[in-house]
Amino acid sequence: METYTMQDWERDGSLKVQIGQTIAWDVFHQLLGCVPPRCYRNGIFQVGEPYSHDWNTGQALYQTFKSGENGYKYVGLMVGQD
Repeated sequence: METYTMQDWERDGSLKVQIGQTIAWDVFHQLLGCVPPRCYRNGIFQVGEPYSHDWNTGQALYQTFKSGENGYKYVGLMVGQD
C-alpha cells in the first residue's frame, strides 16, 4: 500500500486513507495543525474532531494514527485516548 499524500487528499476531496496506510508528513502536519489533537503521545495521534460516534455507547470515535518506522499509519476509528 502506497503512502497517502496531499495529492491523494486533494484528488479525493476528503481524507480517504485506508487502515494500515502510512500518511505523508505534509498530511500529518495538516491534520495536526487544523485543530488541537485529541491525543498526541506515546506514538499515538488522534485528530481533534470526532469522526463519528458509537451509537450504542455514545462515545466519540476519532481517526487514529500510530507511529511506525516510516511515519504515522492509520489504524482506524478509536475511542478517544486519555
